Amino acid sequence: ITCSLPPLCSEEPQTFNTWKQYESHYISSHTNTCTECKRNFPSSKLLDLHITENHDPFTRIKLQKGEPVFGCFVEGCDRVFKDHKKRRLHMIDKHDYPKEFIFSIVDRGI
Repeated sequence: ITCSLPPLCSEEPQTFNTWKQYESHYISSHTNTCTECKRNFPSSKLLDLHITENHDPFTRIKLQKGEPVFGCFVEGCDRVFKDHKKRRLHMIDKHDYPKEFIFSIVDRGI
């Protein structure tokens, strides 16, 4: 089974021996992909936060004005913060995220 889907495999197609291998690849490489920078995210929530925080010109204006723009990662939590550090503290304190969690995932993807 060969995958030639964008963004990653259109330039360098990948071959898999089983459907299970292909399915695993598809989930990790071709869902929740940012159309701007081609980075992948583990959930649609993190993809939405990534797009808002990294590619939305209105967010840059809000940030310059000192308005909160950094949303909580947890589905159903609508808290928004003025900086990454406050979001990180909120997620550790309120949602029991481990301190070692890679919070930059919203910028870099997986």
